Parts: sequence; C-alpha cells; structure tokens
Amino acid sequence: MDYKKLNDIIISMRRDLHKIPEVGTELPQTKNYVINKLKELGLSYKESSIDSGLVCDIGNNDDNKNIKNIAAIRADMDALPIEEETGFDYASKNGNMHACGHDAHTACLLGAAYYLSENKSRIKGTVRLVFQAAEEFAVGAHNMLNSGLLDGVNAIVGTHIGTLASNVPSGEFVLKEGALMASNDRIFIKVIGKGSHGAYPHLSVDPILTASQIIQAIYNIKSREILATDPVIISICMVHAGSQYNIIPSEVNIEGTFRTFSEDTRVFITERIKEISHSIASANRAEAEVIIKRRGAPVINNADIYKELDEVCSSLNFKKASHYELSMAGEDFADYLDKIKGAFILFSTATEKNIAHHNSKFEIDESKLHQPSVLMSEWAIKHLELNS
Repeated sequence: MDYKKLNDIIISMRRDLHKIPEVGTELPQTKNYVINKLKELGLSYKESSIDSGLVCDIGNNDDNKNIKNIAAIRADMDALPIEEETGFDYASKNGNMHACGHDAHTACLLGAAYYLSENKSRIKGTVRLVFQAAEEFAVGAHNMLNSGLLDGVNAIVGTHIGTLASNVPSGEFVLKEGALMASNDRIFIKVIGKGSHGAYPHLSVDPILTASQIIQAIYNIKSREILATDPVIISICMVHAGSQYNIIPSEVNIEGTFRTFSEDTRVFITERIKEISHSIASANRAEAEVIIKRRGAPVINNADIYKELDEVCSSLNFKKASHYELSMAGEDFADYLDKIKGAFILFSTATEKNIAHHNSKFEIDESKLHQPSVLMSEWAIKHLELNS
C-alpha cells in the first residue's frame, strides 16, 4: 500500500476518533467506529464480555500447522476526563479528550488492518488486532487477558505515540531491550484526627499538621532511603481537607503515585509508606488508613521480540532514536508482558510546542502515523514466518 495513502487514511480516522473521546471500560461510540471500519474491510471480530475491548484476526491459515501461530498487535482506545483547549476544528466537545494519543493508537491499528489485508498472502498464521479499553484505569489489559481473547497468542507488540520519548525528534522510534517504562502504583492515605474551632487547636487532633508531616517524610524515602542510582519517583498529587477557613477538619485525604523499575524497591516503598504514615499519625494522636493499590508493573521488553522489531525497523529504513531516557510513565501493556513475550515501542510525534501528555492542549505531528502501522504489521509477518 502506498504510504501517503495509508497515512491519509489514518489521519482521517484519528480525527474522527478524536471527536468522540470516551473514558473507562465502556466506550460504545469508539467501539462502534472500530467495528464499522473492520466491516468495511470485510473483517470479522470478537467482542469482550467484560468491557468494550474487541479483537480481529487477519490471517492465511490454509496450512493447518500455522493455525495456532498467532502474533498480536495492541492499541488502547480510552480517553481522559479533560476539557480540550486545542482549538482544532476536530476538537472534542463532550468534556473528555484524547490527551494521551489513544485516538492515534486506535487509528494506527486500524491502519494495520488495511495494510495486513493487502498483504494477507504473506501471513503464515494469524495476526490478532487487539483493541483495548481502560488503559488509563490500568485494568484494560487485565480485562483482555481474563476475557480469553488473547488465548493462543505467542507474541505481542504495541506502540505509544506522543512525547513520552523525551527529546526524541518527531518520526523516530524508541526500540529497547529490557526496561522501558516504570511501574505505576497508587497511594491512598486517610489521616483521621479530631475537628475543632481554629481558635482552639488544643482541643483538636489536627489532621492537616499530621498529613503535612507524613507527606514530607514520604518524600524523604527517595532522597534518604534509596540508592541514588535506582530510578524512583514519588509524587503526592491530591490533598483534600476542610470546609471552612476557621475550622480544623477531622480528616485529610491524600493521594499520589510512585514509580520504579525494581520489584524489590516497589515492595520497600510500599512498606515504608505504611510505616511512616502509621508512626507519624500515632505520634500526633491521630490515625492513618493506608491503601497502596498496585497498578501496572514495569514494562520489560523481551530480547527476542526487540531484536525482531529492530531488524524490521532497519529494513524499512525508519529512523531509530540514538538516545533515550527511561520513562517514569506507566503502561498496563506490562500485564501482557507478564503472560506473553513481547515488546512495547515508543514513537515520537512531538510538535514544536512539545506539549506533554494529559494536557488540555496536547497535540501530535500526524505526518508519519503510517510508520507504527507498517512496523508492527511487518513485525507480525516476520515473527509468524520465523515461527511457522
């Protein structure tokens, strides 16, 4: 297929999807859009019984020995609850926004459906296109695995566009063996004290004071308890308390996240947050309830799949980044890698503004969106041939 034609098709689909962003596990408009495009190509699909996820198989299984030879390509479809401020004529107007590029991911996977349909005779087995919901909730990949729709898959790849690849020029791929992206765990702390009038603090057990000490001590974990060369991020991002300027509240709710590439460090931070919160609360005559919700594990790419992708990228003459810093962002693609050998790719679509993900003005360079479609498709063809 002509690359310019494919890119134009992908851009058109991406902008259609950008207008209808949906959040979470149920994405009815997005799902129907994908289904209609698959039907236009004469392709069948299977729907998840758990959420809006679905899969589509494209293959050439005349040779029975290849019928169980399945390579998967994944895209996430969900958006974020962000009011868009880009000013584009295709901007969303429903209070949600594709501010992380999942509209492009979905369009690129549909682009792969076009590309693979034209190259069906070269496929020695089955390429399974995986359209996943709820990546932002870190449950979508788990749901796809539990739905049974990935049963039989022996390798999987996915791509993330945007600016996750810091300082990588637009149009370049980040292909990496081993660790690529960090774990993603969520912190919930409720500090319970005793409310009082602001003029009589001695009658209170001040949860705001206690919470501030807990937050400071949690930040000290990184600077004073973990080896400086061990990549770790701890961020407290939400603090909610109080209803009036002169009333000491009875409780404070704290939420945040921490990221790492080490399972040992992950466990250590979890336990220290609990110890610190309970100890400081007790010292202040308060109580602390702590929940650490384990979300995505680190994204660790399989060496063999990385090598296949690297070779295909070179054969296509697509550009590869010469330098890349590990991303502290999380991705539930890690759940697939826990069960299936595979690799995750980053593809820079940074514009001159270089706007970060999850921003109301997030934008992408659309000029080379065909490249992830072609790279992942050609990888699947190569992988199936190597394993036929």
